[in-house]
Amino acid sequence: MGFFTRKVGPLLPVVLSLVLTACVPSRSPVTILYTVDPARTPVPSPAAPETPTASPTAAPPSPTPTATLEPTPTPTLPPTETPTPTRPSLPARPAVPLNREGKLSLGAYTEGVPYDRFASVAAFERMIKHRVEYVLWFHSWGGSDREFPAEAVALAHQAGWIPVLTWEPWGRDFVNPTAPQPAYSLSSIAAGQHDDYIRSWARAARGARGPIVLRFAHEQSTEPGVRSWYPWQGDPEGYRAAFRHIVALFREEGASNVQFLWSAMWLNGWADLYYPGDDAVDWVGTTVLNHGTAATADWARWRTFHELFDGQYRAALKWGKPIMLTEVATAEQGGDKAEWIGECFRLLKEQYPLVQAILLLEVTSDREWPVINWSVASSPESLEAFLKAIQDPYVR
Repeated sequence: MGFFTRKVGPLLPVVLSLVLTACVPSRSPVTILYTVDPARTPVPSPAAPETPTASPTAAPPSPTPTATLEPTPTPTLPPTETPTPTRPSLPARPAVPLNREGKLSLGAYTEGVPYDRFASVAAFERMIKHRVEYVLWFHSWGGSDREFPAEAVALAHQAGWIPVLTWEPWGRDFVNPTAPQPAYSLSSIAAGQHDDYIRSWARAARGARGPIVLRFAHEQSTEPGVRSWYPWQGDPEGYRAAFRHIVALFREEGASNVQFLWSAMWLNGWADLYYPGDDAVDWVGTTVLNHGTAATADWARWRTFHELFDGQYRAALKWGKPIMLTEVATAEQGGDKAEWIGECFRLLKEQYPLVQAILLLEVTSDREWPVINWSVASSPESLEAFLKAIQDPYVR
């Protein structure tokens, strides 16, 4: 489920000089200097965005899809909105290369990013003595963070990170998260009612020049007609049409530096109904979270990485796209976290070659179940297992 940071207050103008020694197993150690001058590269601090604190489930009625790990789709159920005709085929463009160098790239979502000017990302790199390639954060269409984060993207590029922007079509509401929001409905997007806004993002992204991964309306793939924790869930036809419409507008604006990440939930469940098409998708993504026994829910139990992901990977083979695991973490409660982490990286190398990137959920207290610490450093044993895993030259 989607994560955000706690709201942060105004930051004092300071010059942040971070010297990070990155020891990458596959390369000689290098020293990387980040010099951030707020007067030259300011990052906007949105006025009081309502951001969740630490739970991907945002206290919905059903925090995870269900206790059933492999639901069986029944495509005959109707969507919640009036279907919108799918756009014609999109112009072809080069695909994301598969198995680039046979490596796995690291990424992270850290508490405070990007409003801490990426200090938390730099601190994470120092802790693990390894560079990350991707940095994940969130924007809502109806919040104070609705505008394209030009300065933050520029700062990420300057530091050598690729932004993964989760773009959520709603006015963020975690009190009643599944309530329909007609102003940001999938049908209104596909019908062109938000074209000026979408084009403004496309033009700004094009101007950023560096690579950007756009993750639109993630975890949408619930049973048709069912909204479990977001208002954009449960409408396969509407979702496909909205996704394709956005991709078409970005391509019309020449934003060729933007790759589109279709990030679904349970790829071996209802996800196939929501797939926007090979010509619109650059990356396939999914969330892999093991709540263990810490969650107070009927479905709560310890699940291995293999149990959570193997069926999803088999289902994703038909799309033939590179896979980005967009939010990956495990609790400590109910099993051996160090063993879980070791299994995760071992299986990614040995059995799941389409997975090219893994984004870690570096959050120290879950929003709904605060006892869960998702960070790889939740215990000395967990951190040791992670550090050992990323020493493999397979990890970029």
